[in-house]
Amino acid sequence: MSLPPVIDTAAEVTPEWLSAALNSAGLAVAVESVTTTPVGTGQMADSARLSISYSTEVKSAPNTLVGKFPSTDPQSRSAGEHGGYASEIGFYTHLAHTVSGNTPRCYYAETGSPAEFTLLMQDMAPSVQGDQIAGCSVAQAEAALVNLARFHGPRWCDETLFEVPSLASRDESNATGSLLAEFMAAFTPEFVNRYSGRLSADDIDLAIQFAARVSAWDQFDTGEFGLLHGDYRLDNLLFGTTAEHPAVTTVDWQTLKIGPPLRDTAYFLGTSLDAEIRAEHEQRLVRVYYDELARQGVSDYSFEQCWASYRLGSLQGPLIAILGSIGVKQTERGDEMFMAMIRRSGEQVRHLDALSLF
Repeated sequence: MSLPPVIDTAAEVTPEWLSAALNSAGLAVAVESVTTTPVGTGQMADSARLSISYSTEVKSAPNTLVGKFPSTDPQSRSAGEHGGYASEIGFYTHLAHTVSGNTPRCYYAETGSPAEFTLLMQDMAPSVQGDQIAGCSVAQAEAALVNLARFHGPRWCDETLFEVPSLASRDESNATGSLLAEFMAAFTPEFVNRYSGRLSADDIDLAIQFAARVSAWDQFDTGEFGLLHGDYRLDNLLFGTTAEHPAVTTVDWQTLKIGPPLRDTAYFLGTSLDAEIRAEHEQRLVRVYYDELARQGVSDYSFEQCWASYRLGSLQGPLIAILGSIGVKQTERGDEMFMAMIRRSGEQVRHLDALSLF
């Protein structure tokens, strides 16, 4: 069955287009009407809830879906164009079925040019999106880490990842350090200048030191690799509120790459919990993640190795705060979010003495 064309915005979702998309997913339906409502807080893309009526009732057909489209903001769209949109589509088409973590069911996932994509996903309501600014509870953090290990474990040190079309080849992966250094050299002064009145002296010092050493950090061999979500944080997690929904569902795979998996783990804890709470529960929570890795089949990997990689991975927080804040459209909520991220992750990096490791 032929696929309908990629579309750019929720406004382009017609009953005819949606019928064709759902037909291509194996649902024999005819959509009578569809309305769209913006949802989410994405930085590189726009999302909308689609409320659907059918000409004839089909028991297995969803009454709502979530559609995801390129950002209408040129700066944010440009950021997604450089591999982000293709990465997310590649995850749903090539990788989601090979891991154990919870993601929404995908009904349509296609790209056009690098700046064009359309994604139709299961609506996980009444699950609730996490709030990056507010942070989360320790119980939510534990559930999120179990879900994360279920993504990491099944493809842990899997050489066939380098054959996945939407992921970088081994040569491309080895070249990322110099590219990161270029971006950090350009973005860090702007980050410090833009937020100088809101950054602590310690966080300014960390940003400058890290920018000078990011290539060495990125190329440091921790001894393990796998799927790296790259932005595993609260705004990209949905927390279940009923027994019928998963405790945690992960969305937004636009920063997916092959890399050290513990960067996700450290980044999540460092940006989700305030310093005192994180420090109190940190080792136990990393152990929860480590134990789930073992249940997912990861062996010959000690907790000491896991902890060392976790410490090093804490620098993912400052990296994303700096690159993300300057790379996409500036908004009031975005500013609040990135300041919460740099504050929390900065405390984590200093607590773990991560800069001393490389």
